[in-house]
Amino acid sequence: MDNDTDSTGVSTATKQAVNGRDENGRFAAGNTPSTGFHTNPERRKNGKWDKDESISYWYNKLLRMPNEEFDIFEPANRTQRIAHARIVTACGTDEHALRATKEITDRTEGRPQQGIDMNIEQDNTEHIIKGFVIPTLPEHFIDKDIIEQLGEEEAAKILGAKNY
Repeated sequence: MDNDTDSTGVSTATKQAVNGRDENGRFAAGNTPSTGFHTNPERRKNGKWDKDESISYWYNKLLRMPNEEFDIFEPANRTQRIAHARIVTACGTDEHALRATKEITDRTEGRPQQGIDMNIEQDNTEHIIKGFVIPTLPEHFIDKDIIEQLGEEEAAKILGAKNY
């Protein structure tokens, strides 16, 4: 039997979590958790932005490096590898270079302002909405369908005396 379980085979951490709490679910006085942030403070995050995990930060940092320093730079994590690879691609002359340059510029300098022109002239012409179709049925389509299904006598009772 190891130190983490008692004679019943149940983990002491489980018993501590269940038995060592007050009526509000908090740890009772004198009962401290066996593991957690107090035993592993390196696992604790303060919730703030971490520059080492931001691609925009690494774009900025790598773009400002002198050429000699950039040439010997070795990425230490995926974020750095992505930023480094994009910058190397942006320095090329193919169609991928333009896309990479746009991506980097949008993230470091901000996207250009997109203008929207909302000029609407008042006139008496009908406006056409492209991509939107208003369905219209042929004249007397529904009446003819009713006559076809019910017969002329029954349909005449419903529709009134119309000649079709």
